[in-house]
Amino acid sequence: MNAPQLTDADVAAAVEVLSSGILAGPDHPAVQRFETSLAGQSRVPHAVAVNSGTAALHCILRALRIGPGDEVIVPAHTFIATATPVLMVGATPVVVDIDASTYCIDPAAVDTARSTRTKAVVAVHINGHPAPVDQLPADLPIISDACQAHGATLFATPVGALGRAAAFSFWQDKLITAAGEGGAVLTADEEIARHVRLLRSHAQEQIDGGPDAHHVALGYNYRLTGVQAAVGRSQLARLPSLVRRRRAIAERLTRGLADTAGLAAPAVRSGAEHAFWKYVVSISPGQIGGGRGELRRLLGAAGVATAPRYPIPLTRQPVLSGSARIMPCPVAESLADRLLTLPIPATEQQADRLCEAVRGAVQAARR
Repeated sequence: MNAPQLTDADVAAAVEVLSSGILAGPDHPAVQRFETSLAGQSRVPHAVAVNSGTAALHCILRALRIGPGDEVIVPAHTFIATATPVLMVGATPVVVDIDASTYCIDPAAVDTARSTRTKAVVAVHINGHPAPVDQLPADLPIISDACQAHGATLFATPVGALGRAAAFSFWQDKLITAAGEGGAVLTADEEIARHVRLLRSHAQEQIDGGPDAHHVALGYNYRLTGVQAAVGRSQLARLPSLVRRRRAIAERLTRGLADTAGLAAPAVRSGAEHAFWKYVVSISPGQIGGGRGELRRLLGAAGVATAPRYPIPLTRQPVLSGSARIMPCPVAESLADRLLTLPIPATEQQADRLCEAVRGAVQAARR
């Protein structure tokens, strides 16, 4: 897990809210400022802060009136929270395969899986690579799961502006964090924004502008605190430079690993700008003795921390057994044993040393 990168400015922003004595509430000034900054960064009119990326996806599904009897298509290669909000609204996740190069949802698999019950597609911008939203059905609502893709763009459009609505996460290991947790819904749809604002705070509406309130629907306590919002906004100001730096280091890693037999660096689709939350390589079957496990062992011995990337796809997650419609996912199943996350170093020199260590480990594993 990436350690949260907190600066003195982030701490000062949190202390300012703590010192104010007013810490929470959906209309907290710090929350409103964070929402304004998020909307501006993604060039959309509406941003609604919530307390997690999972809550953001749940609220979007509720705002789209998706429920029992409906289906929502999700990719097999993603974190479980892409699919569980579908269960939370009583709908059925339909798990489909992914593209072999970008690891994002496969448009052809979506076309095969859709039915008369299909009400939406969740396009996950996996590892920071934009999903092919432009190739997904135009007659279905597309939900951008942008929880891993802060700062990514597709054809110069921020991922937060792709689809009917986008969900972001600000958990502690994301490129930007809201003091450990947090999320947001971004959308150009005024009705979705209104609905999410209602749901995040117990669906409470004031009566005639007075102190009394009605609770007009089943709502939730999905509010973000002022402290979290202040830290998130402080971090957001650094996002463009952070993403530029990660892209530069990732490109250096890709060049350094280009001729490493048995190892494929991350692909980037033409027109996409990858945010590189994760740098994930693919190991070719049979070319590296012992496969991913042996490569991890050798790199660990060299002081390089690595992690398998989604070794259990959604096709095999127990929570979805009997509650999801699972389509054939040969690509996701194959990649489950082959994808490896490498660290993204801070400097070019460290990137070069990492490439040397990886090449050495691969060579040792091939002997």
